Amino acid sequence: MPLPSAVRAAGREDIMRKTLLPPLVSLSLVTILGFSIAATEANAPGGQSSARASTGSLKDRFVGTWKLVSMEQRNAKGEVIPPASPAPNRTGYIIYDPAGYVAVSIMPVGRTKYAGLQPTDDEAKTAITGYAGYFGTFVVNEKEGFVTHRLQGSVNPGMAADQKRFFELSGNRLTLKPPPAANGNQARIVWERIPDVTNPTAEQRRFVGFWKLVSNERRNQKGELVSSNPGQTGYIIYTAAGFMMVHMVQPNRKPYAAAQPTPVEARDAIRTYANYFGPFYVHDVDGYVVHDQVGTLNVGRNGPAPQQRFYELSGNRLLLHPPATYTPEGDTVRGTITWERVDRASGTR
Repeated sequence: MPLPSAVRAAGREDIMRKTLLPPLVSLSLVTILGFSIAATEANAPGGQSSARASTGSLKDRFVGTWKLVSMEQRNAKGEVIPPASPAPNRTGYIIYDPAGYVAVSIMPVGRTKYAGLQPTDDEAKTAITGYAGYFGTFVVNEKEGFVTHRLQGSVNPGMAADQKRFFELSGNRLTLKPPPAANGNQARIVWERIPDVTNPTAEQRRFVGFWKLVSNERRNQKGELVSSNPGQTGYIIYTAAGFMMVHMVQPNRKPYAAAQPTPVEARDAIRTYANYFGPFYVHDVDGYVVHDQVGTLNVGRNGPAPQQRFYELSGNRLLLHPPATYTPEGDTVRGTITWERVDRASGTR
């Protein structure tokens, strides 16, 4: 169980310095060994997603964590169309939840970090090229063989709200195909299911699910509000396969003027959207969770890829506390991001 709030607040930075290294070593081993100690279905035995895939309805077969295998274009004859220029390697994940939610992140591998703390317009344009991320709900049309992703937020602020994908399910592979173009060309995106982990702890089970953003604020040591993000929406997702993903979007974003963003539009898109993904590790003794980021929209993010968050779990609420920051005057500022678990009644199937 997490430490009491007062104790955790007093010793947070000291605990971070002393205890972050062991879980990071464990994370490396977990990655190598294929995740044997992360989370599974909330309040359910391990392997639920895999079991559902083999015994449930067609809708239930979507539920789980899927890793990107390949992306290609085919013509009307089914022939692969070679790209005009060498396509970058990409990594990515798509997550379908029993509550009816979906989240996607796809990132080109080997992107160049910014030269400074913030990107120039040109650096932002380069960073966002080939990156895709969105979240929302999903509906499966079994009769016609397609799934619709109903977007609530997207890295591309002008992306259509309904994304139709024809699908093929075969074994542990899921192929998604947008509607073909007028000339018959069609994209094919192939995903492979990541199996649920085995023998998770009760505390790890409590994390699994989609959590909707309630508030994101920072307060000083007197408890006075320093900043908040009114209108910000998003989700944090923890999966039964031991992966997590974050999507957070600011309100009132403007669509691109054309199909591709200008450098200025790219910078604004990155500034108003937070997205990262990777494995997670729960250290319940000291009350924190580590998000081991293997991908992020903000390629210039400072600090180590593993992000430590102290947490509080109470009912259907999850509170995450990033490490404290300090004002030029030396005052301590602490952040609290509050999330609320969504359930099947909240989602759309």
